[in-house]
This record gives sequence, C-alpha cells and structure tokens, in this order.
Amino acid sequence: MKQINLLFLISLCSLILGCKDKKPNIDPNLTFVSKQIPGILPYFKGALLDPYWSEDRDLPSDLKRILNLSLVSEQNKTFDLDEYPNHYKIIVFFYAKCTGVCPMITSNLIRFLPKLKNQKKLIVLSVSINPEEDTVEELKKYRSRYKIEQSNWIFLTGDREQIHSLARDQFSADVKFIKGKYDWKDFVHTENVFLLDTQNYLRGVYRAKGTGDLERLVAEYELLAGK
Repeated sequence: MKQINLLFLISLCSLILGCKDKKPNIDPNLTFVSKQIPGILPYFKGALLDPYWSEDRDLPSDLKRILNLSLVSEQNKTFDLDEYPNHYKIIVFFYAKCTGVCPMITSNLIRFLPKLKNQKKLIVLSVSINPEEDTVEELKKYRSRYKIEQSNWIFLTGDREQIHSLARDQFSADVKFIKGKYDWKDFVHTENVFLLDTQNYLRGVYRAKGTGDLERLVAEYELLAGK
C-alpha cells in the first residue's frame, strides 16, 4: 500500500510540474469579463457576438464595428456610411429573389418600423448578399413590390467581397465554401437584423423571422436613442 501511495505522489508531482511548462490553451474570446449594466445596451465581441458592457469612454479595439461602407443604392447613387455620422442604423442582409426568410423579414420590418419614434436620425439598410444579380433595377423592383415608401430605408448592392466581409467579420453571418469553390447560395442566411449606434458599433441583434424579438428592437432603439 505504501508503495502504491508513493507511486501516486510521484505521478501527481510530475503532472503538476509538467503543467507549469505549458501555457493553457484558452480561447481569447473567453478571457474578458463583462458585467451587465442595467439601462445600457451591450457592445459585442468575437465570432459568437458575446455581449460586452462598458461605461468607459476608451473601448476595446476588438468590438464589432463598421469603420466604412461604400456601396450603391437602388437610386443608383453612391452610398457612403461616413455621410451619416450622427445616425443610428438597422442593417439586414437579403437578396431580391429569395423566396424563404427574406420576404418574412421584409414584411415584419414594414410592420414594426413605424413603431420606432424619432426616425430623423435612423437609416435602415437592406444589403444584398447577391450583388451580381441584385442590380439597381432589381432593387427598385423589390422596393416597389413591397410598396416601401419611407426615404430612410435604403437598399444596397455593390462589391461582393466588401459585402461578404462585412457580413462575416462584423455580424457573423458567415460565407461558406463548397469544395473550395465560391458559391453565394451557400451563404449562411441569417434571419437577424442588427442595430448600430451613431459610432457604428453593433449594439443589438434581433431575430426578424418572427415578431417577438422585433418588440425588443423597438424598446432597445428607444433606449439607445434616448427618446
């Protein structure tokens, strides 16, 4: 019995000493601590869009944020995000010939957007993930089909790589590849819409296929806008 205990102790010591030489393999996205702050919407970090609360002016550099976006609107005009420095943004990804989730999201937004108060500093951006086919004319037809008249709802097309990089890197609506070949139809189509503040930081994620989360969008937009 004593021999067994001695061998156990030797093995345990070896394990402990060996562990000291190895650095723990910890996902960097799990190394931050953030405590929810009542009355303040979170920011977001990492591929899983982990919420991050902060009252500090100096924010971490890895928060989800759009630094710039230059595309083309359904009016065939260049759209530059920098031209809306004091606006809140709601962003949704779609494509005009979608027969699945896109029509439901568009219809639900048509119903819920009028509930948002004080839209003078709000723009809604529907960004096509199939820009090669979603030309300016196709976007005009889509807008007309749904009878969307509000001027602060803008439909966008443009450079495929810019759009897919935006969707993948900032909103985790990833772009997958089949056997090494690009195929936009393999885009992981999210039902989410995204709320950005005036500094273009991501501040809210909402499922728009149904209506329950859009009620939260209405409440949180009012909280963010301070109205």
